[in-house]
Amino acid sequence: MFERFTKDARAAVVSAQEEARALDHAWIGPEHLLLGVVARTGAPGARTLARLGITPEACRAAIGSPRPFDDGDAEALRAFGIDLEAVRGRAEDAFGPGALDAPPAGPAPRRLFGRGGGTKAHVPFTRRAKKALERSLREALALRDRHIGVEHVLLGILDAEDEVTAGVLRRLGTDPATLRSGVLADLAQAA
Repeated sequence: MFERFTKDARAAVVSAQEEARALDHAWIGPEHLLLGVVARTGAPGARTLARLGITPEACRAAIGSPRPFDDGDAEALRAFGIDLEAVRGRAEDAFGPGALDAPPAGPAPRRLFGRGGGTKAHVPFTRRAKKALERSLREALALRDRHIGVEHVLLGILDAEDEVTAGVLRRLGTDPATLRSGVLADLAQAA
């Protein structure tokens, strides 16, 4: 499928993988694809995001990253009769020191050997991301484009039923419908 992607669209997908790793996520979701798109400054779709004030930094903050349990978590758990320190102690007895410091955010990444003898984690696409990439092809076909560009990847991400991505967009001050109409308007103006 990636043979129809433009150089910029492929770079956005690679960037999504790098962003997922940087955020300590063990998966690539549409929210990471959004980060990959916003990083392609100047590309159609990315210009719409920039016009709406959506920056890579704001996008990363809206997505967030796994965090260790803190005092606020301990207080919330205490309200349910759970002693976080006792749980931490048992987890560390069973799984080793720091077992609760970085809870896994998804399926454990496979380790692959990279160049130079090091290892590099394979970060898989979620089903939501795969569907978003499939929708990008449908968006390109609907617009009668022969290639899949950054703008099509962005349009593919904008599924109103994807609550995770919709939540990220809400935190960024927009929503899938508004962003979609902005991208389509920008594309029509550029034509």
